[in-house]
Amino acid sequence: MMHAGSGALPRELGRRWHGVKRSFVASLLFLTQHGAGAFEVWLPQANWRIERSVVAPWAPTKTPMPTAQELAGKSIRFTATRVEAPEPLACAGVRYEFVLMPAPGLFQGSLPPPAEKAARGLGIAHLPVLSLQVTCDSGVFDYHLITTGKVLLGLNNAVWTLTRAAEADSPEAATLNLLRVHMTHDMAFNPASVARKRAYLTPGLGGAIADYFKRPRPHDEVPPITGDPFTDSQEYPDRFLPGRARIDGARASVPIRLGDGSRHWEVEVLLLRQGERWQVDDLRYPGGTTLRGLLQPA
Repeated sequence: MMHAGSGALPRELGRRWHGVKRSFVASLLFLTQHGAGAFEVWLPQANWRIERSVVAPWAPTKTPMPTAQELAGKSIRFTATRVEAPEPLACAGVRYEFVLMPAPGLFQGSLPPPAEKAARGLGIAHLPVLSLQVTCDSGVFDYHLITTGKVLLGLNNAVWTLTRAAEADSPEAATLNLLRVHMTHDMAFNPASVARKRAYLTPGLGGAIADYFKRPRPHDEVPPITGDPFTDSQEYPDRFLPGRARIDGARASVPIRLGDGSRHWEVEVLLLRQGERWQVDDLRYPGGTTLRGLLQPA
């Protein structure tokens, strides 16, 4: 039996942080897995290696340092239908979401207050954190993405570090990296926020955005873009699923399904291969409108 303060709980114990959203999560995941038609979920393909563990901040006082290293050195791989891993992490009937989590939601709400201080004590330098949430037949597991190559996982009274080698560049990986940076920082559409994401954008899109901000506009005029164009939202999403890319030579498109706790919607990320890298060149919204179209002078 897994400890109730771990980052992986048996299904019957539920989740303290996102419990109010479970019906939405279930419906979104069900649509994604069984009724989304052409929407095929994409997952990082590299194997994750379980490295080491430390005593969790929620563990009882005087809990000894973890000595059972049966997980150390083992690998975890996420597939469309199961998690291939040592027990108790292996499971079938999987459903996935990338979920944005503030400090109180990390490790399924188990961090002692103040949660921000406890998170930083585990080496989490930036909050909120994007997490891969895995729901399967044996429970719910949260893999907290600290960097593109490092994950923290709570299990019983220990926090495990997982690492992976750099993954080959792909349209899906480039889209995931953009969204991780975007959603874990200020999502407002302004020059400072865009500058943070510039490495993930083509020079053409970056230049079009810069021209948009330079264009003079009356103070009493509503700008063409009033929300977040990277997620097509006024109220920011807190979760998403990337779909499988459609690639045509040096161009690709990646569908993204986003949710905010009460609804879900899709945007299409359009990418261009620049040398050895994929970069975002545009976004297409329902109805056919594009970000580049919104950036043009009226």
